Amino acid sequence: MGIVEKVLLLVGLSIAFLMFFGLLLNNVLLSIGFGTPLSTVSLLISFNSAYIILLTVGQKVNGDPLFTLPDLSRSEKVFLIIPAFFPVLSISGTYIMNTLDNNIVLVFMLILIPSYVVYISLSDQKFPERLYSVVIYLISISLLLMPLLRFPHIHGGDVNIAYYIFQMTLNNLHWSIIEHGLLDACLSISLLPSIFQSIIGADAQECVFKCVYVSICSFTPLAIYAISKKYIGDLYAFLASFFYLSQPICLGAVEFARTNIAIFFVALAVMTLSCDKIDPLKQRILFIIFISSVVVSHYSSAYIFFFMIFFSWLMAKTFSRRYTFKRNISLRTVLFLFVVIFIWYAQLTDAAFNVGVTFIKDTLLNLNNFFIEESRTGDIKRLFGQELRYPLLDKANAIITWCTFVLIGIGVLTVVKRYQEMVDISNINIGKPDFLKTKFDVEYSTMTLVSSGLLVAMVALPYLSIGYDIYRLYSLVLVILSVFFVIGGISLSKYLKLKPYLIILLILIPYFMFVTHVAYQIFGAPVSINLNSEGVSYDREYVHDSESCAAKWLAMNSEKNSVISVADISGRLRLISQGKIPPKRTEDYSFPRHGELQAYIYLYYNNVVKDKLVVNGTTCNMSEYSDMFIGKGKIYDSGNSEIYKT
Repeated sequence: MGIVEKVLLLVGLSIAFLMFFGLLLNNVLLSIGFGTPLSTVSLLISFNSAYIILLTVGQKVNGDPLFTLPDLSRSEKVFLIIPAFFPVLSISGTYIMNTLDNNIVLVFMLILIPSYVVYISLSDQKFPERLYSVVIYLISISLLLMPLLRFPHIHGGDVNIAYYIFQMTLNNLHWSIIEHGLLDACLSISLLPSIFQSIIGADAQECVFKCVYVSICSFTPLAIYAISKKYIGDLYAFLASFFYLSQPICLGAVEFARTNIAIFFVALAVMTLSCDKIDPLKQRILFIIFISSVVVSHYSSAYIFFFMIFFSWLMAKTFSRRYTFKRNISLRTVLFLFVVIFIWYAQLTDAAFNVGVTFIKDTLLNLNNFFIEESRTGDIKRLFGQELRYPLLDKANAIITWCTFVLIGIGVLTVVKRYQEMVDISNINIGKPDFLKTKFDVEYSTMTLVSSGLLVAMVALPYLSIGYDIYRLYSLVLVILSVFFVIGGISLSKYLKLKPYLIILLILIPYFMFVTHVAYQIFGAPVSINLNSEGVSYDREYVHDSESCAAKWLAMNSEKNSVISVADISGRLRLISQGKIPPKRTEDYSFPRHGELQAYIYLYYNNVVKDKLVVNGTTCNMSEYSDMFIGKGKIYDSGNSEIYKT
């Protein structure tokens, strides 16, 4: 294998080892009466002992080092001058944005990155092949550093509850069922960051939490590159990985922490499955490790991946009656994945399995709502040009997004139509197209069809987009489909008589500009919270220090087990992540109904300074709810946050 594949396996096995060995250590020590298995001392002793044993065994088995870093020539160093500055621009630009409220450096970086991608594409013959992976990683880490450094606190949606789960696990110094909910099944947000924090011992726990996911997820685009390189060569694999890197979920490594960890392991599983240079036995072992890691990382992603594996095996089984080809996915693999899912979700953590069964049932029951627009989420509606905040820019964004779908569709249809040329079938000896480095494995092709079917189902079946975020599904299936975005561009170029990379770049670069919101910024729309200190997103999502202090003060001074009312969901999330207040002690449904409030009322920046709250996705004025404060006493006021007692 090449150095990229070895590095990816090294990182993936390391993270998997931390979770599974950590879980084993946690349960063994708890069973013998040791109540703090995640304490620094116990972790250092246990992990160092394991590392010494593994190091000794590895030295005897491998003998020579796994890989050595190659020396770079002078010309290669010249090619790396510009991308080497991407992380510097990201760090310095975010610092300037935080201190001077000036986004010029960040905007420059976000324009320079796609410009360099264009330069690489135009200089294909001169650009060294072994530098593609380096450039991808430098771009990846630079983009992920922006939200890491921009936000002083946890921001987003479910990640606030994930951070609360991490805090409870860390405070208990052992992993256990905390909320009896879905997130208890995700070791990626409880056990994994707790191990890092306990060993590092840094005082900035929010920073450590965010750094864990940024450092791990920065390798996912490299896995896409490794998968694509086998089939379409280095340049096109570079473009495929850059396309994946341009996805909102990928750029939100912390905001979608457990999803991104699961997708990372999905990518490693697919890479392992498609790699011909691994011994078959070791290949099966690696595949089992990575699919098991998906299960303990994120429940929804595990279910989706199981359906991908199951239907891929079923289709391959059907095709094997007529064609002869190499098969890597067996019935035992499918059954093993199902057993792991059943044991982990149904027997050990409970909630996730019940929710999965209910989700399938509700999807079937809601089939009669196919033509009802209200049954679909806002994300689906925006894809069809509805509920737009900035009509012209959002429509242009939707058009470019649909162009990416079209290219993927063309790529998939090309493989289906020309399967005898493009799929590796032993009893069909037809030459492959020039743009293919090697033919697609049959099981990779069946996974492609399953992934495409899942995307169609997400748009067509109303409840699917409500029960599972379309962005998460899209990012997961792009592990398979990114390569077909490029193949679609190549196929289309033959009809338009243009260079393939020109077609790809004409869609890829605007897509990147819209996803990173640079296109919005150029036209004066303050959409990106990374580039602005104003706008709707900033008011709702950016957590100020004063808001965090207010949440912590309320946690310390409120009556035990008292319930706290908030104006909207953003206030509730602040209480959970910043105040470490259990979700069951917070409620956000009284304000919209003008109902009776609980013992305390917590208001944050958007409520106090902007006089706004969000009711069912619509921004309203707080003055419309002034009656809610009659007879309530203000007990805390920091200027940005207020607390009332009933």
